[in-house]
Amino acid sequence: MTRIRTHKWISVTLALLMMPLVAAADCEGPVVAATINYEQLGACNGFRRPDGAMQPAQSGHAYVVFRISTITNTTAGASDFQFDPVRLFVNSDPRAYGVGYYALGWRRPRAVEPRTVRAGTVETFNGTVTMEVPEGGPKTDAAAAAQNKSYFVSYETPAGTQGTFMAKANSSQTSWHYTNDCAEIEEYHPNP
Repeated sequence: MTRIRTHKWISVTLALLMMPLVAAADCEGPVVAATINYEQLGACNGFRRPDGAMQPAQSGHAYVVFRISTITNTTAGASDFQFDPVRLFVNSDPRAYGVGYYALGWRRPRAVEPRTVRAGTVETFNGTVTMEVPEGGPKTDAAAAAQNKSYFVSYETPAGTQGTFMAKANSSQTSWHYTNDCAEIEEYHPNP
């Protein structure tokens, strides 16, 4: 009986001594990340291009419009962050990547363009990014379905660079304005 208790005591002691070493091996220190602050503005089926022609979403897809408000790059150990809106995506199948240059027929469009956010700074963008997301089938009004869905945006971070954290301002919201024409979203969410 004493021999069994001794083995248990040795096992418990070894486990207690090894725990800090295992924890230290898993600890990578503080996470260095740029925070991309954004909000979902609405869903639409198409928009008028500068040449006057309509640009509809492909069948079974909707355009979902987001505003990138700021990027905060102030965490300890941050390096300059090379932001490119084409790395933004909604996790769908296939992924819906962001396009920063759609004017959407807005009177005061503001595209989100690539920019370097220096370490220790906060950059204001207040521009829109549009993603064409699959929503419903080919005979579905995809924008009508998308108006009641909260989409979360991610950022595809290149290997060897600091990470990102996505902060959605209206993450608890459950419905947005629906419009057939993306230009009408501006009535509710004009660029500041």
